[in-house]
Amino acid sequence: MTAAALYLPQVLALVALSFLTGLVILIGRMVDLLRREGGIAFYEEFSGLGAPGWVTRPTRQLANQFEFPVLFFTLIALAVAVPAPDRTMAVLAWCYVGLRWAHAICQIAVNRLYIRTPLFMIGSLVLLTMWGPFASIIFAG
Repeated sequence: MTAAALYLPQVLALVALSFLTGLVILIGRMVDLLRREGGIAFYEEFSGLGAPGWVTRPTRQLANQFEFPVLFFTLIALAVAVPAPDRTMAVLAWCYVGLRWAHAICQIAVNRLYIRTPLFMIGSLVLLTMWGPFASIIFAG
């Protein structure tokens, strides 16, 4: 199996999370604008009355998806370019993607720090662990 075939499903799952979060943002903002009077200034200039948490949490989550996940996408792109197909890294990639989905759902739906923080930290450790097998493949080869 090629590196691209091994890692592409995980990449697509994380890309899907970004687009789904964007859709949640759009729907939330539309609902908020329909329910409130004079709230458009917040969305145009991010001033005036702020949006409720159920609208702003997805926006923060989307920003989160372009922080640490950038290291995931970089790693996968390098692993495909080398190519470095590694089943352990593929399993860890699924773990990372699952933890990112769980983190996103938690932040958007319930936003409990005592749940969200461990999900984030474990996901970050999984991502760090993924760099190990990749580095060993590169330096051994």
